Amino acid sequence: MKVRYLSIEGPKGENQDAILQPFRAGDCLWCGIADGVGSSALGGLAARTSLEVISQVADTDTIVDLFAKVSTRLSEIAVEHGNSKSISTTLSVLRICGDQASIGHVGDTRISQYRGSGVMARTKDQTEVQKLLDDGVLTKNQARRYPRRNVLLSAMSGGRDYDLYQASFSVQQGDRILLTTDGFHNKLLRGKIADLSSSHPEFDRFWTSLEDALRAESLDDDASCLALEIER
Repeated sequence: MKVRYLSIEGPKGENQDAILQPFRAGDCLWCGIADGVGSSALGGLAARTSLEVISQVADTDTIVDLFAKVSTRLSEIAVEHGNSKSISTTLSVLRICGDQASIGHVGDTRISQYRGSGVMARTKDQTEVQKLLDDGVLTKNQARRYPRRNVLLSAMSGGRDYDLYQASFSVQQGDRILLTTDGFHNKLLRGKIADLSSSHPEFDRFWTSLEDALRAESLDDDASCLALEIER
């Protein structure tokens, strides 16, 4: 497994993104990404805490179990701070066992799979703007200008329910999988990343081109990416 990652602080101050680099637990490889909700006082802590919980996965834990543990831990922290609304984060988790991958996802961090010149979105944003797109209320052009495009419909937080999305898919040698926060994928769309990936068969050169493209953008939020390539 080849791995590269970055997390760049945006103009607002504290970086509230967090990355969990790949680690092995039993026969599986785990990793994750989280983005603390900016409107919560402890968003960065929520993101880091969520990934700390994931890093302690037990052999018998399912993805459902792990997200439940994250919810419980965030609720405990919220009680400690006397405010259930003070801590909130998005969370996307990837597990790879052999040639099968599984994901758990809440919020608007993303997991995307790149193969050749193609791209497969493995998560769907749990946002107000995505819901309006799905319902046919907004067109893609309207969505780009929608003023509430970052409003989340689901997040991991203290004392609140969440909508856990799960999916499974196959992986093969040469596949590239990216876990990204919205500060990253709002600047570099999947089509652009797919073009860079197909243009750079060598992983390190692909990563360099990706990082250069991001740094050429004017960031307005923290931007983080964890990139994996299944060994050829």
